[in-house]
Amino acid sequence: MRDRAPESVADSQGDSPVAAPSGRRSAKSFIQTVAFAFAIVGLQMGQGILLARLLGPEGRGQYATAVLYVQILLYVGLFGGLEVICRYAADGGIEKTRLRRAALRLGITTGLVSTLLVIVCDTLALPEEKRFLMPLGWLCACSMIGQQVMLIMTAVDRGSGSYTAYNIRRFVAAAAFPVLLLAAAASGSVSLVTACWLFVVASLISMAACVIGVPRPFRGVSEPPVGPLLRESRPYGVSMFATDLFERLDLLLVLWLTPLVTQGYYAAMVPVVYPLTVIPNTLGIFLFNAGANADRHLTRHEFRRILSGAMAIQAASCVVFVLAIGPLVRFVYGDEFGPAVIFAIWLAPASALKGVLQGLDSYVKGRGRPLASVRCRLVAAIAMLMVTAVGIGPLGAIAIAIAALVGQVICLIWLTWIVLVDIRQTDSLR
Repeated sequence: MRDRAPESVADSQGDSPVAAPSGRRSAKSFIQTVAFAFAIVGLQMGQGILLARLLGPEGRGQYATAVLYVQILLYVGLFGGLEVICRYAADGGIEKTRLRRAALRLGITTGLVSTLLVIVCDTLALPEEKRFLMPLGWLCACSMIGQQVMLIMTAVDRGSGSYTAYNIRRFVAAAAFPVLLLAAAASGSVSLVTACWLFVVASLISMAACVIGVPRPFRGVSEPPVGPLLRESRPYGVSMFATDLFERLDLLLVLWLTPLVTQGYYAAMVPVVYPLTVIPNTLGIFLFNAGANADRHLTRHEFRRILSGAMAIQAASCVVFVLAIGPLVRFVYGDEFGPAVIFAIWLAPASALKGVLQGLDSYVKGRGRPLASVRCRLVAAIAMLMVTAVGIGPLGAIAIAIAALVGQVICLIWLTWIVLVDIRQTDSLR
């Protein structure tokens, strides 16, 4: 359920529970959420184009290095707090303003810890030839508080079914960085340092969009306390650690195994393939609620119909994407990004499967089994490392994109089996 921008302040798209309404209102909410998701992906693609145009392939690789550990730790560093806040909001037992204050305090807490973790990673875990980017990595680490506050506070809207507020807030968060980039580009040249500063400013704007309107946000009564929230979130935190380690592993391999120009090509193509995740990813928002509903669960027939429909849509979208992507990249990004097209072609099917996988994972989490998918993602990560080790010599960085596709296939098969077993066990208890 995570609609993620690779380097966006509005990394929205998260893997968390949402209470879905029913009937006509459910359909309207789904259509609205899909429309906003496509709009946000459009902003993220525009942001990626701006960064590529303004910084060039090597500068794009440098920017990707500076923000990499922010990307990797953004959701991991939430420690499962997003899911827990969503569940409280869906339950409706706590007054919403108090829950918003609790979400704010939880986001500040996890954001501080995550900032320190990013600084440590940038200090200790950058390749020698890229260590000159360490200060910019520290600067980008300062965005963690704003981004995590935004993610956790919008979880209140998502969990309570306030989709209009949720969509507007995440749209503002997604628009902040590209709008700032565009304004800076219009007023003069944009350097790598400028882009990193704007990234941090955009995170504060996204935080403000969630805090504004909350009465006495820092001093009012909040509920539940941060301590119990963190204890409750542990299983979701473990699940998110395994998920993000797997989903960001290709970027980590690109960091360590490729030069900056190749990293720039690869990083530029990651947002290009994100539209392929939107529909199944958004469906996952509602699949969580289907799994969490104690009165009615998916039947085997319903699940097969949803899965086959999602796969058919993804396959058709992927074919169209692959046919169009070459001329489109050269036209939009410029001829200097022509060598990046091959990465987009291999990342397209991986991204298409990722959207379906995230939807299935949302259903499993809704069933109260956040740890069920941990093992499959660890196995898939090991498979990715093996494919990369074998292919990096003859194929270069393309081997990493192929490894990402192999990992998605393994997880999709495994998680489909988990859902089918769960449905069968549920049917046997009725």
